[in-house]
Amino acid sequence: MSADKKRPLRSQAWFGRQDAMGFYYRSFLKSSGFPQDQFEGRPVIGICNTWSELTPCNAHFRNHRRTRKVGSP
Repeated sequence: MSADKKRPLRSQAWFGRQDAMGFYYRSFLKSSGFPQDQFEGRPVIGICNTWSELTPCNAHFRNHRRTRKVGSP
């Protein structure tokens, strides 16, 4: 896709809003330590982890999360 035909980032539908809900979404992450520049023109990517001690079938997700957090492949 060429630079002049870039699609808008889906995360801008949340974090680029200029209303009360946009303020709420940005404030929630800013209070967790994310700076303003993380929301401007960059995709915001979230990772969900379903690890639990109650479900042995997802036990390996805990180790996956640890290695991804430090940047290992």
